[in-house]
Amino acid sequence: MSKRQEKVAQKKMEQQAYILQSAQERAKERWEKAQISAASAQSVLDYAVEQFEAHKEELEPEIITQTEEQITLRTKQIEEFIMTEKDLYLEAMGIQAD
Repeated sequence: MSKRQEKVAQKKMEQQAYILQSAQERAKERWEKAQISAASAQSVLDYAVEQFEAHKEELEPEIITQTEEQITLRTKQIEEFIMTEKDLYLEAMGIQAD
């Protein structure tokens, strides 16, 4: 391999390393934002559940049932969101998910 070919190959390797590093940094930022979003959503849900529980005796059974279904649905949505984001992060970082 000539000196020029070596320099070109070296430059390509550096570019690929930079691209990979940039992609991993973006993935890390996305993962951090996803964790904050999920924590915020969970905090809002926790407060709503707290208020629901505090005033549950004032509600009709039908409303209680509907509200409990919505709590279950929202909890599942938050869990699915964070797990999807985690999988995307691990994939971007080249880490095998368990």
